[in-house]
Formats: sequence, C-alpha cells, structure tokens
Amino acid sequence: MKLSKKLFGIAFAAQMLITASAPAFADNSTDSEAYKKAEAFYRTCGPDEKKLKMAAEKFRDVIAQEANNAKAHMRLGAICAALDDYETALLEEKQAAKIDPKYFLPHLVIGQVYANQGKVKEALAEFEQAVKLKPTSFTAHMDLGMACTQLSKVDEAIAAYSKAAELDPKNPAPHVNLGVLLSQQQKFPQAIKEEQTAITLDKTFLEAHINLGNIYADSGDLNSAEASFRDALKMMPKHPNALSGLGWVMGRKGDFRADAAEQRKALKVDPSFSTARRRLAEALTELGDMKEAEAEFKTVLKQAPKDCTAHVEYAKFLEKQGERDQARSECKKALEIQPESKTAQECLKKLNGG
Repeated sequence: MKLSKKLFGIAFAAQMLITASAPAFADNSTDSEAYKKAEAFYRTCGPDEKKLKMAAEKFRDVIAQEANNAKAHMRLGAICAALDDYETALLEEKQAAKIDPKYFLPHLVIGQVYANQGKVKEALAEFEQAVKLKPTSFTAHMDLGMACTQLSKVDEAIAAYSKAAELDPKNPAPHVNLGVLLSQQQKFPQAIKEEQTAITLDKTFLEAHINLGNIYADSGDLNSAEASFRDALKMMPKHPNALSGLGWVMGRKGDFRADAAEQRKALKVDPSFSTARRRLAEALTELGDMKEAEAEFKTVLKQAPKDCTAHVEYAKFLEKQGERDQARSECKKALEIQPESKTAQECLKKLNGG
C-alpha cells in the first residue's frame, strides 16, 4: 500500500503500521483529450517500469502543449517518484503547486518523496498542507499520521488516524495503526478494540492479527496473544513476525524450547530479522546454552547496532557470566541510543548496586 517502492515501512519492532495506498485521480470533463488519453494509458501501467516510462513521456507531451496544466505536472511528478527519480518528481510537483496553489495532491506527493528520502520533518509540513487544502482526504490523513509517528508525535498521529477512520469507516488500516500507538501508551483495552475492529472489517488482515498478539502479550493476556499469533499463522504459516511472536509468547509461558524453535523458523525465513535473533539469544540463555546465546547476541548487535533492547538483554546475559563491567558498557550504549529507556536505566542501576 504505497505510492512508490520505498514509502515508509514497518515502524515498531514486530508491530506493523500500514501506509495508505495512492489516491485515485479522477478524470474531469474539463480535461483536454490529450490529458485524458495520457491518464487512461497510465491507469494500465501498474508497477511495470517500462510502461511507466512511456506514461511519463505522454504527460510530457501534454505539458508541451499545456504548460499550465497542473494535473499533468502532478501526474508526471508522481510517475517520476514511482520510478525513484525524486529530483524530477519534486520539480514537477512544485510546478503543479505553483500553477494551482489550492491543489492538494502536489503536496501529498512531495511529502511522500521527502518521506522516501528520510526527510520526515519536511514530509510532515507537506502532509499538513495537503490536509489543510483537502480536509476530506483519507490518504493525506494516513500519511500525516505516519509522519507524526516517525517523529514521535503520538497524539497528533492518533488524531490523524482517527480522522482517517472517520473518513473511510470501512477501511481497516487506520484501526491497525491506532492499535499500535495506543498500545505504546499502554492503553491496552483501547488498542485491542482498534485491532479487533480492523479484523471485523477484514478478517484476512494479517498485520492486525499480529499486532493484536503483541498487544495481548504486552497486556499480560498470554493465552489470547498465543491465539492471535496462531490465527495469523493459519493465514501465512511462514510469516516471520507471527512465528517470532508466537515463540516470544511461549517463552513468556516458560516453554523456552518452543520459543527457540519458533525463532529459528522465523530466522530461516528472514535471516536478517534482528528481533527474532535477539529473542533466540534470550531463549538460549534460559536454556543454559550460553555459548550459542552469546554468538546470537553478537550477531544481532552486528545486524542492528542501534537496537536498545538487544544491548540491554546482552547486558543481562553478561551479568549472569559475571562480566559486570562489560554489562555496564552495554547498558550505557543502550542509553546513548534511547536515553529514556527505563529497562536500560534499571539495568544500569542494578549493576551499579542501586
């Protein structure tokens, strides 16, 4: 569900945020025949790069005849963004916005391009402008919510997703994202309700089942968490997030062998899945396999050196080995990454004799 290949992504560990799909651009009776033909061809392109390039040329031909056609500039910019030609995309979208200052779509595409480039603050400003110009745009509110989330503006993100849910009551995506954010605020009953609403709207929405499993687990309801992960695995038996989540829950129930087995399954599907590797290291520690556990910890820290939780868990592992100085070092690394981390603070306090 994305305009271009790199628009946003998974945001929080095993909990998944969903982006809005690109909006449809309806024809208008005032459009020229040349524009209509270019638009009709574009709608046959899908992700086909060759056809997208042909569509871009068709819109360039329209612009050559109609230099002030804001819609043609906007569409050309969107196609260039889909082809990862961000420089041209920005030029075309800015030209569209200049021609028609009340046109919200150029701001939406500019925001998506900035987001793809990692310029989330700039993206936020564009999404805010898009929402201001078109308060009824579902896509603009979804993208605004994602940008706010990336910038830790949680209350603003919740407001944006809530509005998106109001604008499209049958779309499960805003509810999936609301569940993640409410869970972060430890508002578990509300978070569970949002994920359940998403599932009611679309029982095959895999991410909602996985998020629900995570939220149930965080709330302490391990049986419901296990059931949610197993529901997800019925739909996709090799989904790494669902496999890892199920293992994590089994470990919390005390079955560390099952935990390790599920993490290995997840890593077989995706060897780069650092959360599963960290959880495998934790399970191996509980099973007393310290040599392999240490190897997995070192691997995960190499894969994800800014994983605060991995540093904290490795610190706990080192403490068990009597390596308190090295454990303190890992806690300090965790706090450099995430100064507000309570688990890292508590771990360091314990190591310092507090």
